[in-house]
Amino acid sequence: MTRALDLRETADALERYRRRAVELMGIAAVAVVLAVGAGMLPWAWTSDAVGWLGGLAVAALVFGIGAWAIGKRMRHTLGAGTWSAHAAVPVARAWGSATVVLAAPGSGEVWPLKVVAVRQRYELVRPGPDGVLWWCGDPNLGGVIAPPGGGELIWAKPVRGRAARRRIVARAEQEGLLSRPVPRSPQPAPEHVAPRPKPTRRRRGVWRWVALVAAVALGLAVYGAEQSLDDPQVDLTILSRQDGNACTVSWKDPFDGTARTGPYQCHPEQQHLGDWDTGFVVSYGPWKGDLYNAEWEGTPVDQVTDWLGGLGALGLLVGLVGGGVSRWRRRAVAPVPYADPYADPDAAARVRLDKARTGPVPTYARLAAHAGRQAVAQTGTRRRPEADVRAVPWWRVRGLRRVSALEELLVAAVGCAGAGLGVWLDVGIPAYVIGVLMAGTLLRACFRLLTTGRPVALLLARAATAPVPVVRRYALLYDPRGGTPVLVVFPAHGGPDDRPEGLIPLAPPGTSNRPRLGLPSAPTGSVELRGWLDRADNGLPIVVPWIEGRPLWPVEPYAEAGGSDFAEHLEWLAPPEEDQEEEASAS
Repeated sequence: MTRALDLRETADALERYRRRAVELMGIAAVAVVLAVGAGMLPWAWTSDAVGWLGGLAVAALVFGIGAWAIGKRMRHTLGAGTWSAHAAVPVARAWGSATVVLAAPGSGEVWPLKVVAVRQRYELVRPGPDGVLWWCGDPNLGGVIAPPGGGELIWAKPVRGRAARRRIVARAEQEGLLSRPVPRSPQPAPEHVAPRPKPTRRRRGVWRWVALVAAVALGLAVYGAEQSLDDPQVDLTILSRQDGNACTVSWKDPFDGTARTGPYQCHPEQQHLGDWDTGFVVSYGPWKGDLYNAEWEGTPVDQVTDWLGGLGALGLLVGLVGGGVSRWRRRAVAPVPYADPYADPDAAARVRLDKARTGPVPTYARLAAHAGRQAVAQTGTRRRPEADVRAVPWWRVRGLRRVSALEELLVAAVGCAGAGLGVWLDVGIPAYVIGVLMAGTLLRACFRLLTTGRPVALLLARAATAPVPVVRRYALLYDPRGGTPVLVVFPAHGGPDDRPEGLIPLAPPGTSNRPRLGLPSAPTGSVELRGWLDRADNGLPIVVPWIEGRPLWPVEPYAEAGGSDFAEHLEWLAPPEEDQEEEASAS
């Protein structure tokens, strides 16, 4: 019997989890060093910076140590036990952590479990339309839950308190937990098991640190340039003159009122104006109190600000360009034409439980029955309809704005404007930090819009407005991992034994909280396929389905039947053991 940790996806997920814990503790250490360094500087704003950096260090350290401890428990549990598949129902709670109830296969028991994770992490393992989760551990002590495939790991522990457990179990039973079919137990193939997974090469993330250091330098330069506008002007009394324009002057310190004497570069024509002159006093940084003239002679602060600004801008550009090229090179290994705005970034690499297994392609009856089980009625779902792509430019269509990253660009632009307002109102360090982060996000969104977003949106708009549609039948299924909707296409006229012609993964048209909002109301029906004019980099056609008079935007090209992964993908969407009874009844 293999261990849960022998699954490659599980081993990789555990390594990612432990790496995040180490990164959090590293951020805490860097924040402590910066806070100590800022506290030693005589700048006016260092007290605020120390407070912000100290709070960041404490928060990162607490979360990092907690994640590291949970990672150790996960490794022990996954190394000693095996994965088992369970029917699962999430139970929402107004207060407290998210909870999920698992049904023990064959025993009739239910296990109410509390998720030890933030809400964003819990969304990665929320039971999908099939209502199945994997479990490894002891339900009385705690264990690990994961979506089918074991690619994301969350620690869960039993819910305490009899009353709370009864309420949660009662709600799960109302959702029909005990009447659900028993899911197939994970049975990985021999080559899918890695007794000792090879450690993958860790990316150091050099470009992100280059961009971060450069952004800090640029922020300090901007801060120095802004503060120099408030440097006080003082009257000087010339005590003596040396060769050239060098003078010795006295003045009243504008900060503490004491009389001071020091060198100064007088104006070239000062000898005709008497024994007085005017100058400026630095009001910030370690050079506070330095005397300088209108040409910035007498203090190095102007040169330091120029160097920080120039190197910071250059470093930020190099970091963003280098990071973009590095990311493009990594994605070029397995290109994905479109991005799902709500799916996990790794969801494109779908988990295959058994790549060696081959079997017959499922029929329309089986997939239609599976789609009917996954269908959920949408109630109280009023929303402004999407603009008609046939009558308006592409940038006015909500779905195409998401695909093109135009919405991300607009949000970043609003954030930059808000940060600029904060700088103008002299809010302090947070405004500069937020401004730098929003500027980086804006540059990234611009790069994505110009390189991939706008071209893909134009291709989809062109396909959606193609003149001649192809009518077909469809069955709407959902990926067990992430819940991405997938449209399986069948011949227009046929019976329950028809085989699929192709499939189209779709972008959820709803919101992040209700991603199914806007999908077809019926799990099966008729669809119009428009497009076939352009092809993606992998040679597959770009097709946009129209159902109920509106388009559904794809995240990948049209996958035609007959490919090497086509049968495996359908088997992943609808496991055969669960659908034998429905297929027989439909036939």
